[in-house]
Parts: sequence; C-alpha cells; structure tokens
Amino acid sequence: MAIKAKDDQTRVRTLILVCCATLFLAMLLTSGSMLFLVPVTSGAKNLAVAAVLLLSFLPAGIAPILIKTLGSYAKQSEMMATRDPLTNLYNQATFWDFLGYEIERARRQNYRFTVMLVDLDNFKVINDTYGHESGDAYLIDFSKLFKASIRKGDIPARYAGDNFAAILPICDEAQAYPVAKRLLDNLRDHSFMLPDGSMARITASIGIAVFPDHAKDAESLFLLANSMINQAKVSGKDRVSMPGDEVDLTILKSAGEKSLFIMDSIRKNRIVPYFQPIVSVNRLSVLAYEVLTRIVTPERVVPASEFIEAAEGMGAIGKIDIMLVEKAFEIVKQTGYKGKLFLNLSPKVLVLKEFMPSVRQMMSGYGLEPSQLVFEITERETVKNMNLIEKSVADIKDQGFSLALDDFGSGYSSIQYLRMFKVEYLKIDGMFIRGMADRGSMEQSIVTNISRLANDLGIKTIAEYVESEQILGNVRLAGIDYAQGYYIRQPQPAM
Repeated sequence: MAIKAKDDQTRVRTLILVCCATLFLAMLLTSGSMLFLVPVTSGAKNLAVAAVLLLSFLPAGIAPILIKTLGSYAKQSEMMATRDPLTNLYNQATFWDFLGYEIERARRQNYRFTVMLVDLDNFKVINDTYGHESGDAYLIDFSKLFKASIRKGDIPARYAGDNFAAILPICDEAQAYPVAKRLLDNLRDHSFMLPDGSMARITASIGIAVFPDHAKDAESLFLLANSMINQAKVSGKDRVSMPGDEVDLTILKSAGEKSLFIMDSIRKNRIVPYFQPIVSVNRLSVLAYEVLTRIVTPERVVPASEFIEAAEGMGAIGKIDIMLVEKAFEIVKQTGYKGKLFLNLSPKVLVLKEFMPSVRQMMSGYGLEPSQLVFEITERETVKNMNLIEKSVADIKDQGFSLALDDFGSGYSSIQYLRMFKVEYLKIDGMFIRGMADRGSMEQSIVTNISRLANDLGIKTIAEYVESEQILGNVRLAGIDYAQGYYIRQPQPAM
C-alpha cells in the first residue's frame, strides 16, 4: 500500500507539471498571435496569424481535461490516505485524528462521547482454515453490518486486522450500550457462507469507554476500551463489556497499555532475536543456540516474560514468532552458522495452519535444513492444547525436525509427555537447577534421577539457569549432557 500511495503522489505531481506547462503554452501562443494583429496585405502573414490562433486553443482546450483528471487523482489520493482499502472504513491514522478532534470538541461544548472497540471472536479460525481470500470476504461482510448497526453520524474505522472501532459523538453509557447490543444482535441473525458451502456465524467482543467519565485523554480512553474487550473475551466472548464501579481502572489501563505496546512494537519492527548458547557440560563446546524473543525499544530491551502472555491473549503471538524466526534465519545466513537452533515458540503457534509452511519457505530462502531446527514445547502451556498439538507435533517429526520438552518437571504431566511425544531433548525446569547450589540437596537428587530416566530413554538432557560455577559443577555430577545460563553467556543479539 505504501508503494501504491507513492506512485499516486508521483502521478499527481506529474499532472500538476503537465497542467502548468500546457497553460503556459496556451498563454505563449495567444500572446504570440497578438504580435501579428496589425494591418497586413500579405496572404502568408494572414495564414500565419490564423495558424497561431488555432494552435493557442489546443492547449487551452486540453488544460481543463487535465485539471479535471488532476482533481480525480487528488480525490483518490485523499481517500487512499484516510480509508482502509479493503472495507472502505476509515483507517487507523484517521481514527486517531477524529478521536483527538472529538475530545477537543467535547471539552469545548461539555458533552460525553463513547469509543467502541470491536474484536471478531472467530476470525482466525476462518482465516487459517479457508485462506486469506475468505478472511477478506469475512471482514468485508462484517464491515457492512458494522456500519449499518451504528448510528448515522457515528465514525466507523477498521483499526487493524480483525479489530474495528467507532467514535459515537454525544453518547454516554446508556446510549452506547444499545448501539453495541444492536451490533451483536445483528451478528447473531447473520450468517457468512464459507467456500465449502457451510455457514459460519460471526461473533464479536465489544469494549466501551466514555469520555470524560472513564478517561480524559485519547490514549487512556482507547486503552480502557481495549481492556474491556479483553474482559469480554475472558467472560465468554460474544458480549459487551464496559467499566463498572467494581472495576479497577488502573489495572485495566495497564493491560491496555501492554496490548498497545505490543501492537506498536510489531508495527515498528522491534521484535528482535537474542541468542543464548547451549554447551556441552564437560567440554563447554557449543551444541546449539536458543533463539529468544525480545522487544528492543530506544529505552530498554524487554524480555519475553513481560509480554508473551499478553501477546497470546490478544492473538498477536503468531505474527511475533514469524518475525522472530525470519530475523533469526537472516542472522544465521549472514554468520554462516551451520549448527542447531532451538526455537522457543508458543504451542498456539505450532497449531496454526500457515505457520509451518511459512517456516519451510523461509528455510528454503535462507538455506537451512530441518535437521538444524529444534522446536521447544513448554509443558505448562502444552497441557491446555493437548488435542490440537498432538497432530502438529507428529507432522513436525515427520518433516525431519527435532523436539525438546521445555520446563520439564514444572507441571503434573511430565511422564505422560515423554510417552506421547518422541523428543530428542529434555530441558529441566530452572527451579530445580537453581536449587542445586547446595550439593546433596533434594533438587540435586531430583535432577540426577531425571538425568538417569532420560538416559534410559535415549534422550539428551539440558540444564537451564546455570548461573554459577557451583551449579555447573553440580549439573555435571548429576549426569546432565548440556547446559545454558548466565554463567555460560547471557542472551545477546549476535551469535
């Protein structure tokens, strides 16, 4: 879209130059013809005067056509700058412009207005199952229903992906709720036809915030409405949520700020891979590098623990992991690294239909082999997605990739996972490794027995959180094969 907009701007500038040149030529020819308007007796001179006058009308006649075309291009360019090209609703940038304007007007005229945010509940299922064309048709279908459900004079926008927004001027909670309820009711009565001929019902989670009752600036108002969407989803989806007296607005605003931060980081391409080596316990030779997710801002490097859970909740984890993997592959190619990469990805990503095809395409482009990649599955997350992920894990194994079971021992199904998933590596939960600081401790005994079990099953073991020489020594005594942690090297953006 950026390239298209740039091309349109170039066309507009070209038309302006052509119009100016044409008008200048018309004036030049007309002025030139006036020099000949004197009494003459020569037939040749009369012929020259007539020719110049006729030529002067040609550019003068073309100029209005060019000006009209210029106006059309200018109008089209303005629409491109303010509208979403798929749904023809206002785009994100225009939404923020209108929101700022509405706040200033509401302050001057002392009235309330509402921000209503809408998130489609089942869009990802449609998009992942039937492809992007069906997903686009789904969004277009919803946008028409969205526009028809709000009031005349309200300002609808497509904010991003399957997120929509509307500004409802002169509208408090009591007036906003019926608008949101009407949208939900219209959706419940509406079905969308899928490519296989079946019908799907569109549902949505809606968040509402009112100026100035709930917030007094544009960003806080948006963040609060976005937090209300999350609350609607947690409560079961397909419903409207708005701040109440029992709601802690500070907590909701904090959650909304985190969501906005994640969206902004994706948009500004701030997802960065950090690499931490996994080394042999005995020789400290590098077996592999684990790829860790970081968001790098001008102020600091944000670790995954601060945003991954929120990213999963808002459905952004797939995009984050794809960005992470591609950047990691690019660095691998630049450095010529031929060893293994451990990808610590969300289990929710592994079950996405388009994820593995995207990974394979990137591997082909960067010259990597499946034997170089090890996908880590986190036990405490996998238990929630067992039925979905079992088939995905089998497919990954069939394609020649390796698996590691991460955080082994943190949950209650560790042995069951070893039986269900044929893994090559077992990463012991860092809680046990950190507890090995005192030799002979309970943790030392647990880690030693995990090592023996893994060895009997032909599985290599990895100790995480090796943060001191003493822990490394105890890990070696326990019979662990590999180690990683701050004592060996902290995660860094370079390999």
